[in-house]
Amino acid sequence: MAEMKTERKSVLEYLSKNKFLIPMYQRPYTWDKEECEQLWNDIVEFTENTENTEDDEYFLGTIVMYDDNGQKNIIDGQQRTTTLSLLIRALYQKAHQQKKDIGRISDDLESCLWIQDKKTRKVDYNMLRLESKVAIDSDNELLRLILSDKYDIPKNENDIRIKIKKSRSNYEKNFLYFILKSDEYAKNQPQIWEDFCLKILNECIVLPIECDSRDNALRIFNTLNNRGIPLSDSDIIKGEIFSHTAEKEQEYFANEWKKLESKVKSSEHLKSLDFLFTQYMHILRAKNGDYDTTTPSTLDFLMGKIKKEFYKDKNIHQILISKETFIFIKQLADFWLNPYTHLSEISQKYFDVLNKYQNDYWKIPVSMCIWEFRDKNKEELKIDENIFDKLFPRLITFISVSLVNGRGTTSSLKTTLYKTNVEIHKDKNIVFQHNLKWLSYEEFLKFCSITQTKNIKYLLLLYAYLFDIKQQREWDWKNDKSKQYHFCALNAEVEHILPKAWQNACSDDWNETEHKEYLEQIGNKMLLEKQLNIKSADNLLAKKQETYRSSGFKEAQKMGNIINKNKWLKKDIEARNKEIYTRLKNFFEENL
Repeated sequence: MAEMKTERKSVLEYLSKNKFLIPMYQRPYTWDKEECEQLWNDIVEFTENTENTEDDEYFLGTIVMYDDNGQKNIIDGQQRTTTLSLLIRALYQKAHQQKKDIGRISDDLESCLWIQDKKTRKVDYNMLRLESKVAIDSDNELLRLILSDKYDIPKNENDIRIKIKKSRSNYEKNFLYFILKSDEYAKNQPQIWEDFCLKILNECIVLPIECDSRDNALRIFNTLNNRGIPLSDSDIIKGEIFSHTAEKEQEYFANEWKKLESKVKSSEHLKSLDFLFTQYMHILRAKNGDYDTTTPSTLDFLMGKIKKEFYKDKNIHQILISKETFIFIKQLADFWLNPYTHLSEISQKYFDVLNKYQNDYWKIPVSMCIWEFRDKNKEELKIDENIFDKLFPRLITFISVSLVNGRGTTSSLKTTLYKTNVEIHKDKNIVFQHNLKWLSYEEFLKFCSITQTKNIKYLLLLYAYLFDIKQQREWDWKNDKSKQYHFCALNAEVEHILPKAWQNACSDDWNETEHKEYLEQIGNKMLLEKQLNIKSADNLLAKKQETYRSSGFKEAQKMGNIINKNKWLKKDIEARNKEIYTRLKNFFEENL
């Protein structure tokens, strides 16, 4: 029978009587200024509340942990425990400066941070009560420095604020935040500074739940999560996989997971590990012929809580905890962390276009193709880039035709994308089955006149790449002051060739009614670098041409180089409407 004990403890009792370890498989430290500010304000309010009695306490929450060779391994509550340690360290810094005035408070704060010699009562500043193995290496070192006496605290408030602004570590930013607040409180409230410290140590309470084993602690951890404690799916999946990993392989798994988290943290393209497991769920569903549009939660599915009789894979949970799953998750991450390294030049452009689409559901068949067409004999991702040369034009065609037909939402795309996944697995066939058609010219113009700007950017980026095969994705550009910028077509702005302000377009060639009719037509819009878009402002074409010539967009260059083209007329917009429509139509008809 599982054993556990719970006993309410003050912060002083909790921190000074234990040595803590945050295990490798735990999630990173994520609390930032918002949580620290809330904690500080709550404690200040509790301290200054004159209606409180001696029996009143401030409850900080539960902690789930288990003992391993004299260390309390924290399964749930590391954010609170770490933040309390940073707060105590900041208070100690201030109290240490006032040691003669506040008696044993400095010693009590000290005992919460460092282990004391039982005989001499002296502390070893290298014997920390809190150790984390979950953080990335640079963060680990910072935490050790902060909790020891080796961290170099800036001398004045301004330097501290600069350090906070520049820091990328939550440990450092939060510690320095508490340094500022401690200094401020001691200065403004000197008469109750001692009471403030005492209340944190003795009247702020936690409820540790100490379990007899890691497995029982994880079980309670997951139960608490089901009752509303916010954790990401990948946090729980990590703990689940870890708990089913052979002991001799656990350190390897934890380090590999840590590397993956570090890569995601610094990635431009992949923002969450949860995304990878959601993609994996869609892959497993396709493997089992499931294209039901009622999608279960990723966690319920991968934990094996969703049972379907027709599934060949009868134990999804067993698949989740297998070695092969984590190998593939790392392969999938390799693609989504660095997608352009796996793509040909033309597919890199197509990938840009896909990234401008109004939602991310297009990523589902991309991940499915990675699963099916990767080299399954390699641990590192190896996949033929020709797969994406084949997939992307068809995928762009499907989501574009869906978009202009009012079927571009996630709920509308699901049916076809899920069935496509099934076909990719079944026959290695990349086909998007639907009965949608490309619009007529008049319908296309109407769509472009009413749709959102983000959809116009999407269509214009595709058109820019179709306009000239030599159109680059990225280029360097210099402004009038010779300052160099690196620019990506993906970040372009929409330029109105005909000025948006009616007064600026006023001439014998335009009246106000015609200006209003033609201004938002797609033929009057093209992509341009943001700086050039600003520079062009609301000038007439004759003044814009010099700006257009310095653009990295081929069409803008061409427009800037047209000789004796001083005016932008109705017939020019109409001609460009047809040019854009025709190029898009031809591309889609080739790939429908």
